Amino acid sequence: MKYFLSFVLAALFAFPFNLGAQSVAQGNISKESVEKYAKISKVLLENNHKSVPELMIIAAKQMLGTEYVAGSLEQIPEKLKVSLVETDCILFVESCLAMALNAKKGLSSPDDLCATVRSLRYRNGVVDGYASRLHYTSEWIRQGEARGIFREITDVLSGDNLSGQRFSFMSTHTNSYRQLKDNPAEIARIVQMEEDLNKFTDYFVIPKADVKKMEHLLKDGDILGFNSNVEGLDIAHVALVYHKENGEVGFIHASQGDGKVVIDEKSIHDYVNARKSNDGIRIVRVNR
Repeated sequence: MKYFLSFVLAALFAFPFNLGAQSVAQGNISKESVEKYAKISKVLLENNHKSVPELMIIAAKQMLGTEYVAGSLEQIPEKLKVSLVETDCILFVESCLAMALNAKKGLSSPDDLCATVRSLRYRNGVVDGYASRLHYTSEWIRQGEARGIFREITDVLSGDNLSGQRFSFMSTHTNSYRQLKDNPAEIARIVQMEEDLNKFTDYFVIPKADVKKMEHLLKDGDILGFNSNVEGLDIAHVALVYHKENGEVGFIHASQGDGKVVIDEKSIHDYVNARKSNDGIRIVRVNR
């Protein structure tokens, strides 16, 4: 019995990560996404001598043509879902970042992907109901900064202070969210989250009139946020900065209009100036 117990304990300690990782991926990622990740991670691992931002662009190009699907995470109860066969703007950026971070560490399993996405998407990496997801991109940025993954450089690029930035859209539009309808407990958690974000005053934006003259300072793999002028909202759309073959500073994104992931035809300044609901951009630079 003594030797049997020793064997069992040795086995447990020999495979702790595999045991934990299996529970992360099971039921949270489809067979199709697993197969796609295997192909993408192979390319990324062959290039993992490159920086994380460079790997993000490689991943983004591998994702070109992926179908745009809005609201794919809206499940009750809340659970982790990872998909590389359908995406929206923030999930696309999040997936490219997760795949790049994993490749840089030499990781490539579906379990690794799910664990990394979970750590990015949820407050402190813990799935604990709808309100535990980082719904406002500003909070997503703050958590990533705290973990040393990236840093927002909007202020460094001479962005204007958003002294009037407030977070209230979700709590004032609860009927727009299925998970919040007739759910006062979850609404209270959303209100608390918004109040916490409202305590900060260090939000900056590069006004749309100034975007063209500073585009040359942007680098491939920078996370680009198109700021909303809708009351109570922060960032309405996200993308990855990408210098096109013609030298134009453009971006790769999951486009609702095109219905898929594309290298946008427009430059950044043309895109933001064509949208009345955007008042400028925010820039996050991923650590190498």
